[in-house]
Amino acid sequence: MARTTLKRSTTAIVMSGFMVWTGVMATTASASVIGTDHMVAEYAVKEHRAEMKAALSQDNVRERLVELGVSPADVEARIDALTPAELAMLQEKMDQLPAGAGAVGLLALLVLIFFITDILGITDIFPFVNAAN
Repeated sequence: MARTTLKRSTTAIVMSGFMVWTGVMATTASASVIGTDHMVAEYAVKEHRAEMKAALSQDNVRERLVELGVSPADVEARIDALTPAELAMLQEKMDQLPAGAGAVGLLALLVLIFFITDILGITDIFPFVNAAN
């Protein structure tokens, strides 16, 4: 009788452990409809990033960045890290500038953004900027 009770309690403990384990491992799946506005916004962000990279791929812009001590790889990484709001602001600035001055204005705006992110300690592009603590 004691042996049967021991078997049952051991089985109950093991089964309880399995139930807890499966409860922890189980995940819920959710599916929802993706709206058209979400897809358009996502496509627009990708398009804006591509336009920014194309503007920065010009030789005169790259040369100016190197003169300022910013590597083109850092610029591309920063463009990839921009939020959609920051990207929209940059795109708006590019659209407002005249055709010849767009690259220089964009460059100045990017350097300003890099400078601010260096001060905030988010990036470390300019060695002469000390991050605010």
